[in-house]
Amino acid sequence: MKKLLLAVLLVAGVTTAQAQVSGNLGATSDYRFRGISQTQNSVALQGGVDYTDKRGFYVGNWNSNVSSNMYTDSTGLESDLYAGYKKEVIKGVTVDVGTYNYFYSQAGNKFSSNANTHEVFVGVATGPVSVKYSRSLSDYFGAVNSKGSQYLQADLAYPIAKNLTANAHYGRTIVENHSALGYDDIKVGATYNLASYNIGAHYYTNNGLSASAKTANTIAGQKLYKDAVVISVSKAF
Repeated sequence: MKKLLLAVLLVAGVTTAQAQVSGNLGATSDYRFRGISQTQNSVALQGGVDYTDKRGFYVGNWNSNVSSNMYTDSTGLESDLYAGYKKEVIKGVTVDVGTYNYFYSQAGNKFSSNANTHEVFVGVATGPVSVKYSRSLSDYFGAVNSKGSQYLQADLAYPIAKNLTANAHYGRTIVENHSALGYDDIKVGATYNLASYNIGAHYYTNNGLSASAKTANTIAGQKLYKDAVVISVSKAF
């Protein structure tokens, strides 16, 4: 992983002398990815580091514990590597293009396919609104023959008071050759900045399973889709 991160930095022409380095640490009551629990509705510890070039190039790594029940035989770790270019192309409009890569250490998958997933994306942001399109270059999180899967999202981060921001998100998952796996996810809530700590409370819902299935706590697989309120705290440094 360190060698791959260094290689990406060299390709982008980023050196430690000209790059801004930042990091982040956080904890959440449930790690939700595109509306679905990655921790069987349990807590997660998360953190990462980013290098940003003054020209707009960036590269980073982010990590979180995940459920070994979901990623069978894994060490319970997700480690992501991403890189891209982000620039204000006209006043008030920023474009972000790049690649995002998800790695699950030693994870065998119930679909008998590698869970590691590689995507490219393009996003546009203006003011409090952003939209983003992602497309997989590999099978999508272990679904066989799912290369070319897509995720479309729209996000809102609107300041409503000092240190308080309202958040809203809508996403649509389209799994190539697996139409039954497609679903919509929604997140609404708020984030409050307290002494440089971001404290969030958000409600997650999705239509990945029927309402009756989402309330069935006894089935681990169905718990992943259950609606939930998630509390999180993080700090950038």
